[in-house]
This record gives sequence, C-alpha cells and structure tokens, in this order.
Amino acid sequence: MDYHKYAKELIGCMVENQQNFKFCHHDVSEIARGEGAVLIYLMDGHEGANASEISQQFDINSSRVAAVLNALSKKGYIQRVVDAQDKRKIKVFITEQGRVFAQQRREEIEDYFQKMLEILGEEDTKEYLRLCCKVNQIFKTLK
Repeated sequence: MDYHKYAKELIGCMVENQQNFKFCHHDVSEIARGEGAVLIYLMDGHEGANASEISQQFDINSSRVAAVLNALSKKGYIQRVVDAQDKRKIKVFITEQGRVFAQQRREEIEDYFQKMLEILGEEDTKEYLRLCCKVNQIFKTLK
C-alpha cells in the first residue's frame, strides 16, 4: 500500500474540509479553540476556571488565552474575578450575554453538522464517527 500517496490525498481532503466547514462567518477552529470554545467550556460546568486551566484544556499558550479572554471581556461575554483564596489568580465567569451567545453558536454548529450527517445517512454516520474517534486516539499516541 502506498501510504505516502494516501497521506497526500488525506491532506487535500483535510484542506478542502476546512474550507467547507466555514459557516456562519466562523471557522471550525474557532469553535474548537477560540472564543466560542471558551464560552461553551465555561457554560458546561467550568465556571470560575482560570487562564491556566483554559490553556491546558485547549492546548493553547497563555498569550493566546489572554487574547481570547480580552476579546470576550470587551464583548461583555465574561467577567473576571480575583480568587479569594489566591489573589494572584483570576477566575473567569460567563455573563448572561455570553451564555446567550454561546448557546446560539452551539445550536448553529449542531444544526450544521446534523444536516451534514443526515445527508451522510445512518450507516455512514456511525462509520465516520467510529473512524474519527479512532483517528483522535492515534493522534494522541503520535504526540
């Protein structure tokens, strides 16, 4: 089997997928590691997380976390509060405005992928998800 040939083909598919996954004027990477991801993370039970925890969760550096948090703060989507036990730490909380925005983004994303999976069909959807999970596990071992 010519794995090099297939690797080139896979890269081409991934580039095309990235272009196809642009929707609602946002890139999928924003959902995975950007402002939307941080808001959904906070909304899903991680209220009060600090920048270090966010950095570890999304595997992004501290300067990127700071930029994301600054942007969210300017939009009124988060509030930063000094940790009562450790004044050096800042806890991050989602505001009601941020919660509404995050829920809307989540619904847009889920609707988009639901349509894609409906077109794919039940059997192919299950196989696609199985392979995605398997590939994710392989990526973890390759790090």
